[in-house]
Amino acid sequence: MKQLQKDAARRLCHAARRLLPLREELLPGAVALAVIVALNVLMVEKHYDVFAHNTRGGFWAMFGGQCVVAGYDPILYLVLSSWKMLFVGFRHPLLLWMLYPAAALNGWLMENVGQNCAQIITAAMLTAAELASLLLLHRLLRRVVGLGRGDTALLCALFFSFAYVMVPMVVPDHFALSQCLLLLTLYITGRSLRTRKPMPGWLSAALFTLLAGVTLSNGPKAFMAQWAANGRKFWHWRNLLLAVAVPSALMLAVCFTVGSVPRHKTEAERLRDNKEEARMGVPIRHDRTGEPISTVGFFNWTDVTTPRLDTAVENLFGESIQLHQDHLLGDVWTDRPVVVRYRWAANYAAEAAIVLLFAFGAWCGRRDRFLWLCLAWFGFDMLLSMALGFAINEIWIMGPHWLFVIPIAAAYAFKRRPGRSLAALRVAVLALAAWLWAYNGTLFVGWLME
Repeated sequence: MKQLQKDAARRLCHAARRLLPLREELLPGAVALAVIVALNVLMVEKHYDVFAHNTRGGFWAMFGGQCVVAGYDPILYLVLSSWKMLFVGFRHPLLLWMLYPAAALNGWLMENVGQNCAQIITAAMLTAAELASLLLLHRLLRRVVGLGRGDTALLCALFFSFAYVMVPMVVPDHFALSQCLLLLTLYITGRSLRTRKPMPGWLSAALFTLLAGVTLSNGPKAFMAQWAANGRKFWHWRNLLLAVAVPSALMLAVCFTVGSVPRHKTEAERLRDNKEEARMGVPIRHDRTGEPISTVGFFNWTDVTTPRLDTAVENLFGESIQLHQDHLLGDVWTDRPVVVRYRWAANYAAEAAIVLLFAFGAWCGRRDRFLWLCLAWFGFDMLLSMALGFAINEIWIMGPHWLFVIPIAAAYAFKRRPGRSLAALRVAVLALAAWLWAYNGTLFVGWLME
């Protein structure tokens, strides 16, 4: 019995050590931590005098009226201030319970200290999630793709220069948490592929629970990951039952318990809601969604009329990667048009370079199963957003769900290019990263300091 306990403790210590940063990850991790902390300090300072002293209620009007960032909802501030389902529970079925410890801590602080520390606790959670994302991407590029240290650091710098990787570092929504969990899933799957060890059903079910619990639409990606790792074994009836059907049924049961199927609002209901939000001090919402496929059930979230070409150029590969100077971080539901143009031709040149890098990397890695999985995830997100039109009018906020595919694809281009062409590729990516850090950083930090 004692020997079993010793073996279990040894395995636990070994697993814990594997989660710690490697020596080569300390420097990029320290740089990333400094940037993330600095941005979160600016975000906390921006509203601290208003938010910290409210411990009595009216949180939706306070956060919803003053924390307007590019269409993101202040979910974390709301839940940590008042542990209630103040968001769409159907889309985030387990998020409320995942946030309970943080909400309990903030409730104790409000009662005993007299300060609403939701901002500070949220900043700590976002910092941990973003730092973990950096370490996971770094380790994934090194251990799964097999890239060198310098090229890995360069692609990590490129990834964190993207606008909607930078912005979710500080916004009190769930996207930083989703990004971290998605990268964790990719890393686990990549290691399974490289070691040729199948992914067990319990692990796939656990990853599905985490991914779908935070964002329901990310749940199927766990099944896609196990399929990529296990091949035909994924389709065995026992695996389909225990690793797919059972957790899916349980998650849907939770969804229908905490939320409801979306219902199309009448014009009278919209006007009533606008009047109520105006009374509460929340900015008046404008309906800038296109026509849905149907107003029945989930089809009410679709959009078939928002222009796809403009969306792809200005929002999908535009705003997601480079902020627009006009209507900076505006919300389409209040003061931002769906389509905004860049002022400078340089922005379109940088966008074209990113798209070409993405496409070239995908071609270079076309025989690698791990990249197939990444591209399948990207395709799944495009099916939801670009084809069906889910959240297409603010598609940039979904960037944390797929932007990491770009540096992963680019890594295969680095691996396949010999000699001078590799040097030229490195110079081009370095120039892109420097441009994006300077451009997005200037705009974002300026907005935070307003």
